[in-house]
Amino acid sequence: MADTRDHSSPIPVESDGVSYSGVAWFVVILTATTLFCQALVWGMFAFMERRVAATDAPRSPLAVKTGTPPPGPNLLADEPANLRKFTQDEHNRLSTYGLDKNTGVVRIPIDRAKELVLERGLPARAK
Repeated sequence: MADTRDHSSPIPVESDGVSYSGVAWFVVILTATTLFCQALVWGMFAFMERRVAATDAPRSPLAVKTGTPPPGPNLLADEPANLRKFTQDEHNRLSTYGLDKNTGVVRIPIDRAKELVLERGLPARAK
């Protein structure tokens, strides 16, 4: 270590040997390097985003517009209401008369169908 004591003083004084100007320059250079690297990264991200946007394929005119929900079946948001509606539809189907015009099938209430089965019996196969 270099001799840093003041030779004009009769009492020998020992210094700590740290160069504070060197520490200050180190902090300044470290800060400048960090800011330069951050600006470089931001610039590269902006450059790459523009490059991807320029080479990206255009959206197909047949594609669904953004924000439209997908085709069904979709997730149910209100399950209890959906179950009530389903049960009501089933109850109506089992307790009312109806005709399916496409297939020609007639629907009768379940209670009336039970009465008819008791009156007429089930068809039996001939042996």
